[in-house]
Amino acid sequence: MNDKTKAYMMKVKKELVEALEKAFPNLPIYEDEVPDDETQKYDHNPYHLLVYSMGDFTKGENTSNSLTQSITIIYYSENRDDFDETIIDILGVAVNVKSITFSDCTKARARHADTNRFVDIANIELNRVVKLEYQI
Repeated sequence: MNDKTKAYMMKVKKELVEALEKAFPNLPIYEDEVPDDETQKYDHNPYHLLVYSMGDFTKGENTSNSLTQSITIIYYSENRDDFDETIIDILGVAVNVKSITFSDCTKARARHADTNRFVDIANIELNRVVKLEYQI
């Protein structure tokens, strides 16, 4: 059931990740979270990474056979002067993947544990349309 839809969803996700990897070859990219064995390297090295996750579904607009799925990309950056510029580049790469659109971007600054280190964090919200093979 919905085999074409599932194949398309996997294709779009793969295209997004590959586009990000190509545009940012020195930027580690993780799905959902940074693995435990990777987190310790950021204890003594600057943060510079992406974490993406596929989010919730909502009913699509003006159609009974589509859904909209949220996609979140979180960009962590420490000691870099090009934070905003990199956000713009991430957005440019993401929205050039078919069916992905920009929704929102919020920024924050967080202290790393009990240190005097601060990490800039961008929460980039995207959406993609998922067409179903049946009506809802």
